Amino acid sequence: MPTRTRRRRVAPESTALRQLGGRLREARLAAGLSQAQLGAPYYTRAHVSAIELGKIRPAMKSLEHMAAKLAKPASYFMEDAGIERARRELEFDVDRVAALASRTNAADCIRDADALLERDALSSRQRCRLHIARARALNLIERQSEAHRDLTIAQRLATQLDDHGLAHAIDYELAAATRGSGDSRGARELFLALLRSLERTNDRDRLLRVRVLQALGAVSVDLGEPQAAFGYLTSALEWAQDIGDLSSLFAIYYALAVSHRAQSDLEAATTYLQRALATSELTKDVAATAIVHNMLAVLAADGGRLKAAYEHADRAIELGRMAGPIAYMAHYLNTKAECAAKLGDWPTAERIARESLDLGIAQGSQDGVAAARVALSQVFAHRGESDAASAELTKAADIYRGLGWKAELADVLMRQSRAAKARGDLGEAERFATLAFEATRSVSAFVEMNR
Repeated sequence: MPTRTRRRRVAPESTALRQLGGRLREARLAAGLSQAQLGAPYYTRAHVSAIELGKIRPAMKSLEHMAAKLAKPASYFMEDAGIERARRELEFDVDRVAALASRTNAADCIRDADALLERDALSSRQRCRLHIARARALNLIERQSEAHRDLTIAQRLATQLDDHGLAHAIDYELAAATRGSGDSRGARELFLALLRSLERTNDRDRLLRVRVLQALGAVSVDLGEPQAAFGYLTSALEWAQDIGDLSSLFAIYYALAVSHRAQSDLEAATTYLQRALATSELTKDVAATAIVHNMLAVLAADGGRLKAAYEHADRAIELGRMAGPIAYMAHYLNTKAECAAKLGDWPTAERIARESLDLGIAQGSQDGVAAARVALSQVFAHRGESDAASAELTKAADIYRGLGWKAELADVLMRQSRAAKARGDLGEAERFATLAFEATRSVSAFVEMNR
């Protein structure tokens, strides 16, 4: 993130600024403080003097600092109608940017947050909220390293404010960024710590509690623990239905579908995906709708309904190209490549897999690259190029091993085992099968070909 610099400009003389400065001076004298004492430790005597003389318009954070020392609300010094109107407009802008932190509007959220963060009039609380919103948007489009930088700034501001609500929101995004970086086990520890903190501080934010429970369910799926996932997600669903939050319901329905698929219950998985689809269409969330179509393609292929799988994959790609985010496109392309391979449409499978590989490399998406290599391995195997196929699977296994994704790693290892058996190397086949078992095999997000 580029370093931001701010230059204090002399404000045009106005009655409002003179009134603000006069009120500040009166309150300071009544409190028995010098200008240096009032500004310390962050602001100089000259800065306080310039405010009292109406020569500069104070930033909200400096006014809040001085108001706190004088045991008065900042609004005491801003009773001028114009200043108060500007304050309300700024608060509205911060609320608007926070509301943009969604898959579909993530780019707009980041752009508008950057613009607002240049404003001197922001309070510490508003600045903290903008960094949280920016981090959430970055998490949603899989730019976790940048999200970590925003969260570091937000943590510092929240500590100064001593605000449990902001601290909990930061902790959630930090755990989400940790999961997005591939550390599912570390993410689970962070989410559990946040859940305990919510209970200990008696935080009444029920929506955040739902999101934490849903995230714990999703992380449990990552770790190959479908039963634990089902418990967390069932609890989250009860809370979400009580609250009536549709975005939470979508995430829970989708995670429940993934959990049931991991237990080979395709019927239940399809039922939950249909509920997720209905919810996404109700909220007009095109990005979410694309995600559901992608998983419906996977389930259709699992069940041998190849035409339906192709249709859902094409729909996911169409919606992804239209609404984004671009970070998800590699996943949709990989599903299409896997479906094409299962249908025996090898030219399409290779073309789409190579497009996905290039996109994943360009975006730095390790899981997208790994999935593309799995699809390419099938193309090479079909051609009889066993060495090339084995090399692609080895690269994919290395990526999933590094990410700690057990289900996907086990899937790749089993593919390697079957390939070894097909070429008559039974010892190597047994070795890969043993490694897959040790990785705690669970169904991955791949569409697997029949051999």
